[in-house]
Amino acid sequence: MDNGTVFRKATSFGMVLCCFLMLVITLVTAPVTHAEQSAKLQAENAFFRGSHFLSRDNISEALPALEEAAKLDPSVAKYRRVLAIALNNHGIRLAKEGKPLEGLKSIEKAISIEPDDTELRGNFVSAVLQAVAGQNDKVKVEDKIYFVKKILELNPENASAKKALAALINNQGISQSKGAEISSEIDTLNSALQLDPTNQKIKKNLSMVYYNMSLEKGKENAFEEQIELLRKAASYVTQDAVISDSLGRALSNLAVIKGKQGKVDEQIALLKESLQLIPDDPIVKKNLAAAYNNQAINSKELKTPERISLLENALKIDPKNQTTLSNLSTVLVRQAVDDFKAGSSKNAISILERAIKTDPSNKAAQSNLAVIYHNEALKKGEEGKTEEEIQLLNKALSLASGNKTIKTDLALAYNDHAVNLGKKGDHKQELNLLMRASKLDSDNPTIKENLARVKQRDTSKDKKTETAPPAKKKRDG
Repeated sequence: MDNGTVFRKATSFGMVLCCFLMLVITLVTAPVTHAEQSAKLQAENAFFRGSHFLSRDNISEALPALEEAAKLDPSVAKYRRVLAIALNNHGIRLAKEGKPLEGLKSIEKAISIEPDDTELRGNFVSAVLQAVAGQNDKVKVEDKIYFVKKILELNPENASAKKALAALINNQGISQSKGAEISSEIDTLNSALQLDPTNQKIKKNLSMVYYNMSLEKGKENAFEEQIELLRKAASYVTQDAVISDSLGRALSNLAVIKGKQGKVDEQIALLKESLQLIPDDPIVKKNLAAAYNNQAINSKELKTPERISLLENALKIDPKNQTTLSNLSTVLVRQAVDDFKAGSSKNAISILERAIKTDPSNKAAQSNLAVIYHNEALKKGEEGKTEEEIQLLNKALSLASGNKTIKTDLALAYNDHAVNLGKKGDHKQELNLLMRASKLDSDNPTIKENLARVKQRDTSKDKKTETAPPAKKKRDG
């Protein structure tokens, strides 16, 4: 028990006796009965006897006599003082002899007699803290807690006592947890944490209690309660992988239920939080992507740009999901149609091109883009920009290869461009374009006439014959 700590004895026995042997005559101003005189004499005799035994270091005989003196005449401070010092010194000796509990009880009795004596109180504090430090099996946990609480009664702000009591309560909570109510264990640990708010062991134990409770709720599919318990568990420890993983999965499980209930907003919020905790979990990713997709398709109040945004979010998580790709392409077509109707052909073309890139099999996107290419091509033709007209018509035809109108207009565009090149003397390109036009619309009389003229010119150029001027086909806008 003795680990080097030395307690100061409050007063030496020699000094006690010396003080006592100096007789002081006291004048009595109030009348005293025979019984009172007898008690005082008995107290004085008991005190002499106790002091005598104390001077001979016979504590077992001294203490009863000194206690008798203080009991018979409690008005004499000297009796109480000597008794308190004797109890204190006896307690110190017992502690050194390997009897810490008996020693603490003796010192506690001393300060109960002289509660304002700072030296006695200091000895008591030192003795208690020494007894609770380390592994001391001679003092039960309950007794340790009792005496540390006694320190805090004397000095509520004693930091060492607070930390010691927190550790004792924490250990008591762990040792009793197997047979105790969970709520009782939590209360015990919380009271320990209040005493020592930075104690990581207590926080860890509280965290584990809540975590174990959450496991039971998970088995019952009570996911909301499980999540609440896991959040509490996580609040006591930082970045615990096991708790984070369990919380992520619990959030994901609850999200599935919310999705079945049609509460897609709540489902998405839960899955987003889950993905932050377990970012590589494939099930969470798949479920979140599906939730974004379902909300984009099923929510009636959403505007088209909002649907596009949700589907884009889904593809960021699951970029190869064919259903989402198809849905995004379909929604993009709707947006393109709206833009076209609003007079923004350029935006419509850009969006439809993206729709086809997203889902090359989207026939609606192909046909709508072909129509817009065709219309834009005709405008270019009216402006005399035949090369741009041909380029747009070729794009339209690549999307709608069976469209006879587009074929005919492309053939006539080739014809008109050929005529212009012929006037500029580029007869080789003139012939090439007319042949392309003929392949597209071989029965068109204008194209046939121009092609025949060019061929005849080429065969008779050496004869220097003059030919009729070429013809252009007039087309409806």
